[in-house]
Amino acid sequence: MDYAQRRAETHSGELDSIEAFEHLSARVAAGENPYVQFGPNGLEQAIAEVGATLTVTPAEAKDLIEAGDALRYRLCFTGHALACGRIDKRRFLIALKRTDLITDDEEMQTVDAHLAEAIFARAPMSTARFTAMVDSIVAKWAPDAIRRRKERVEGDRKVTVTPDRFTPGQSRISGTLPDADAAEFDARLSSMAHEVHAGDPRTLSNRRVDALKALARGEAAITCRCDDCRPAATEPDAAPDFDATTLDTVEPPAPAAAMVEADTVVDPSADVVVDDPADPAASASDSPAPRATFHIVVNLSTLIGLDDDPAFLDRHGVIDADAARTLLAEARRTYIHPAPEAPPVSPPGADSSTTRYTPSKKLQALVRAGELCCTFPGCNAPVWQIDLDHTEPFDHADPRRGGPTDARNLKPLCRFHHRIKTFTSWQDHQDEFQTAWFTTPTGHMFVGNAFSGRDLFNKLFPRRPPDHPARDRLNTQRDNGFRRQQRAEKRWNDANPPPF
Repeated sequence: MDYAQRRAETHSGELDSIEAFEHLSARVAAGENPYVQFGPNGLEQAIAEVGATLTVTPAEAKDLIEAGDALRYRLCFTGHALACGRIDKRRFLIALKRTDLITDDEEMQTVDAHLAEAIFARAPMSTARFTAMVDSIVAKWAPDAIRRRKERVEGDRKVTVTPDRFTPGQSRISGTLPDADAAEFDARLSSMAHEVHAGDPRTLSNRRVDALKALARGEAAITCRCDDCRPAATEPDAAPDFDATTLDTVEPPAPAAAMVEADTVVDPSADVVVDDPADPAASASDSPAPRATFHIVVNLSTLIGLDDDPAFLDRHGVIDADAARTLLAEARRTYIHPAPEAPPVSPPGADSSTTRYTPSKKLQALVRAGELCCTFPGCNAPVWQIDLDHTEPFDHADPRRGGPTDARNLKPLCRFHHRIKTFTSWQDHQDEFQTAWFTTPTGHMFVGNAFSGRDLFNKLFPRRPPDHPARDRLNTQRDNGFRRQQRAEKRWNDANPPPF
């Protein structure tokens, strides 16, 4: 539709002067079309109408329109899961955003089918686990989308500093950058924030802000503000003396470095290597920057370049193989093998690692590598920053009678849910495949780790055998019933040919 026709739809055609008529005629003769140059397209017009009808922002209206389009054309099977109540709108939008760079129709149909199958085959899960599941399916069935995602992420980098709309005198810093860069930056802030004495009055969040200010000034460390260091900080020639032995009391769990390997899975960690002494802490004036710490789980075959399977970066999720290799280029590593199918039985009275309350560093790394976050249903707490809980309580009076300290009896729980489980009537259970079951005080049961690191790295722990006798028997009964129904339907059709 040309300019004159569009204008006739919304204007009466009356002009207030001959000059206005001549001006309009000249624009029409020149082929100008302001509607094409400046006017909204069909999507923008739909956004305005949906936004006004539902009283939502343009961004929310656009998300709803795109979700409706995906329900009809791109994620039909996953949309069926939404209609059935297996997932909610938030998780469907996660699936939509994580698959929007798949351009091939056949790849999109394949990803949609496998995603819907995974949703219906598993119990409901937290958003962190759901996101990891979607990313793993996309990486397997649409690898070109991962390449396009890397290109987009590289082009979308930005940092903004804006005034806080709600608190006068305060500003907000936000940024968008690739996962590898974000992990390095986040780890550097945390490591600088921990390089102070336990008596420092600032919270961890305050120290991270001070670390960011120090980096902006080109400094490698922040100054401790505890009572012992405060007088020394006022002397020009004196530098605060940081005591490395107090670092563990500043921020609990999480050993210091990064990566686990289970037969094929690797996790590079500075502290997992038991023989490495703790690095001495340095002053804020003349010491090098503290070593950044982040945790990555990756297949050994991917690390050495035999394949491009995705890796998992704690706090960030699934990352591509190139990003993992970049992060691990200078990392210190330890290779950890998964527990055997049946743990060895120690002779009576013999000391064993299973009878000690605190798990070894290698066992901690193995358990954390097998999960993605807190195992409590719905929780997204990062797995390397939380506690390890004995599912069957440990007996401190007689460790041989209580729950053993092994991979089958340990699971990650954040401090909040650890306290809920310990001091209330919640009950938990782990089966032989390390599925964590939680029962509420009212008797409702939920699965906490419907998708875990053992699904991403399947050699971390033996999987459920596909030829389980009970499963075979149920499959046989179902197949026999289906065939009987088919035969009965065929007999009825033969006896009642059309027209009926």
